[in-house]
Amino acid sequence: MARITLHDVAMEAGVSDSTVSRALRGLDKVDEGTREKVKDVAKKLRFSFSRNASSLASGKTMRVALLFSDALNTWFDSSVLQGAYEVLSPAGYDIIPSTVSTHQQLDSFLDRLPFDGNVDGVIVSSINLDEKQTGILKKLTIPVVGLDSRTIDGFDASVLLDDDKAMDDAVGLLKNLGHSRIAFVGWPVPGDFRFSTMLRAEAFVRAAKRLGFDDKLVGHVELGKMSDYRTLDDALSVAAAQLLASVPRPTAVCVEADAFAVPLMAELKRFGVRIPEDMSVIGFDDTDVAAAVNMTTVHQNPLGMSRLAARKILTLMQDETPDDPHSVLKPMLMLRQTTGPARE
Repeated sequence: MARITLHDVAMEAGVSDSTVSRALRGLDKVDEGTREKVKDVAKKLRFSFSRNASSLASGKTMRVALLFSDALNTWFDSSVLQGAYEVLSPAGYDIIPSTVSTHQQLDSFLDRLPFDGNVDGVIVSSINLDEKQTGILKKLTIPVVGLDSRTIDGFDASVLLDDDKAMDDAVGLLKNLGHSRIAFVGWPVPGDFRFSTMLRAEAFVRAAKRLGFDDKLVGHVELGKMSDYRTLDDALSVAAAQLLASVPRPTAVCVEADAFAVPLMAELKRFGVRIPEDMSVIGFDDTDVAAAVNMTTVHQNPLGMSRLAARKILTLMQDETPDDPHSVLKPMLMLRQTTGPARE
């Protein structure tokens, strides 16, 4: 899709290119009626003049928006922020982090972007966009890079993790250890988005089918939204209860994220479940706490992923195309002491 230019705005508004430039930059010699008309047309076309800085005396904004769907102090998001800073700051760019937890907040962010955001590019981290939001991205006149987004649609470039390979490796390990009754455990969603981590359950089911597991012996513990529970401990109790009440009970589980897998193991042990003798557990992320408790998990590197995404957006902001616009990175299964042979 062709990018909207300053001239397109001028033609739609029925004014000159220079009038559009002055109106959007807030300069004098433009009457307010014309200025508002130009702004309305620019908003309708989703035109952001930062992409066309060469035609404006003000130049680039030297700012990149980094959009998150969770708190910035989580293991993944803080790593993403650090990686982007390491690449963009030496290049002279400031990072503008923003968080959204609802579709309404995300829609508001995208609607404001050409004006209030006033940035040269956007990195969207771990948010799965709906069709409307993807359509908005396609019309933006600034580059947008998806990080752990699970799709390339609407993004000029992206960095994804190969979840199918991750689950092939994890489920393959369980099969080789003799497990036939397995389950995937999700964790409560903090907002109303469909997060990229939630797609791991689908990859788990696909892997089980490819490896010949009986569908009736492949379980899935879904916990809904975090707002359904008073505390995380309540959600952990529900997850443990569902696993213990399953008939037949799984002898091995894959958990959506280490942050939920570690306390879930503690909850299971509280009810007398020996790990891995009674139930093997595999996490996902390979956070520091996973290594501390010697938990088998899938390793990913959000710091490295973010550096790569930042390098891609730097290239795009220079009106060049990255050598590999859409990168799919391979995860690594870290074998530790929470997986073992299936009990008889």
